[in-house]
Amino acid sequence: MTTMLSGPWRIHARTWVLASILCGAAVAARLAQPTLHEQANEPQLETSIPNKIGDWAALASPLTQVSITQGNEPDINQPYDQSVLRTYADNQGHQIGVAVAWGKHQRQEVKIHRPELCYPAQGYAVKNIQDHTFGVTSSTSQQAIIGKRMIALDRNGSMEVVSYWIRIGSIYSDSAFKTRMHILQEGLAGRVTDGLLMRVSQKVPASTEPSQLESVFQRQEQFAADLVRSVTPATRDLLAR
Repeated sequence: MTTMLSGPWRIHARTWVLASILCGAAVAARLAQPTLHEQANEPQLETSIPNKIGDWAALASPLTQVSITQGNEPDINQPYDQSVLRTYADNQGHQIGVAVAWGKHQRQEVKIHRPELCYPAQGYAVKNIQDHTFGVTSSTSQQAIIGKRMIALDRNGSMEVVSYWIRIGSIYSDSAFKTRMHILQEGLAGRVTDGLLMRVSQKVPASTEPSQLESVFQRQEQFAADLVRSVTPATRDLLAR
């Protein structure tokens, strides 16, 4: 004969079922949390990026550069653990601004700031931006690194020529959408990845001809390649993984 539960016993059974479901959900959420894979020995960018790179030497009083964040207000969620902003000059009087910024943990809401967003946030108008393949090889894929060439104008009409690449984990992101998708995929796989911005820039007169702009791009991109070759293997892994 089957015994039917009734009254308080039926409520008790339902409570156990609900408790089991909640416990199961809590365990699943815990298992779904990304596991952090951090470098045991983090390279120190400030000391590992040399002040002398070929014919280029860092200036004692660097020029003011466009910030690597979106706006001037302090951001408690800023994505960088290390950053270096310097100005290098060669013996011909050319000057190049260098910004290297590295973040240990990239997340959907806190990740590398893209220059095409940082510049307008600080009063610049982006005149032109296009995809570009750099003369630097990824040590992971053995493919040439992809990034952007950008031209921006400040409020006074001065022109800034910018070349940059953004690494998220082992990929080089050429769009915000691809960045978000990669971070999502890594998170679902239980990983939180790092990210790096490598940016070189030069100020030029607004009247600079297109053929001259090409020479500026080539000069700064050659400098970026020389910088990558001049650092230790550990730092190179950050710059061009």
